[in-house]
Amino acid sequence: MNIRGYSGMGTKKERIGSRSIRAIVVDLDGTTLRSNPADGSSYMSDRVARALSERVAEGRAVILCTGRSPDAAEPFRAAVGAEGPMVFYNGAAVVDAPSGRVLASTLLSAEIASFCAALAARRDAHFHAFLPGDSLVYGARRPETDIYEKRTGLRGEIADLPSLFRDGGVAASGCIKGMFIAEPAVLDSIHREVADRFGSLAYMARSHATYLEVMATGVSKGNALKVALSLRGIGREETVAFGDAENDIPMLQAAGWAVAVGNAGAAVKAVADEITLAAEEDGVAAYLERIFPETR
Repeated sequence: MNIRGYSGMGTKKERIGSRSIRAIVVDLDGTTLRSNPADGSSYMSDRVARALSERVAEGRAVILCTGRSPDAAEPFRAAVGAEGPMVFYNGAAVVDAPSGRVLASTLLSAEIASFCAALAARRDAHFHAFLPGDSLVYGARRPETDIYEKRTGLRGEIADLPSLFRDGGVAASGCIKGMFIAEPAVLDSIHREVADRFGSLAYMARSHATYLEVMATGVSKGNALKVALSLRGIGREETVAFGDAENDIPMLQAAGWAVAVGNAGAAVKAVADEITLAAEEDGVAAYLERIFPETR
C-alpha cells in the first residue's frame, strides 16, 4: 500500500468522551519524551509510561506517530506494551510493531535524495538518509551526527551518498526520508532551495527547530495515521492525538480530538482542540489521568 494521498476518514466530531476513545496517538520527541539535560538523550518518564500502558491494558490502542525509525522508537513502544500498525519516519511508513512488517510506505526519489546530499555538502551542513530496511547513512561524520545518535540511540554508517542513489546503486529506488540538521536560518535557506528545484515533488517539515525532514510528496503523519487507523478498524472520531511540532499538524488534523503539549509552537496550538502541560511536565500523562480518572 502507498501512503501518498490516502483518504478514508469522516468529518471531525465534537469533543470525544473517554468511553468513546479507542486510540491514543502520540508523537514522541517533544511530546511524550523528556530530554536528559546531562547528555541530551530522550527518555519516557514512569508516569507517562504508566498512563499509556493503562490504556493498553484497557484494550485501547496506543499508536506511535513519530519521525523516528522503528528501531529508535522500540524502547518506548515496549515500555507501554503497544502493538499493531504504527507510524514512523514522519509518515513515510506504516509498520506493524513489534513484528517490523512494513504495511505501507512511500519512498523519496533518488534524484531528490542525491540533490539534498550534494546541497548539504555545498552548504557544509549535516544530512542523513534512512534507506529501506531501516539503514541509517551519513555523508560525513560531524558534531551533529553525535548529537543525533545520542538523542535517538541509533548508530549510522558513513557512505558515499551520491553513489548510493545513482542508477545501479543500492538506493537507486530512493530512501524513506532524508534529514538536514543545522541552525534554523540555514534550514530556511535549504528549504527554499529544495522547494525551488522540486516544488511539490518534495514534502518538507520541521520536527525540531534544527531538523528539516525531506520526504516524498503526499507523505505526512496525517495521511499515514489514516492508513494505520483504517488497518485497525478505528474511526477518526474515536481517536485523540498529542503533538508539539510543525510535522504533527497533519496528525492532529487527522484525529478526532487534538491536544497540543504546553511547549508546542503557536501554529500547533492553533489547530489543537485543547492544550495540556509541557512534555517536561508529563503533559500527556496529566491529560490522560484527567479523562480516565478511574485508573488513578
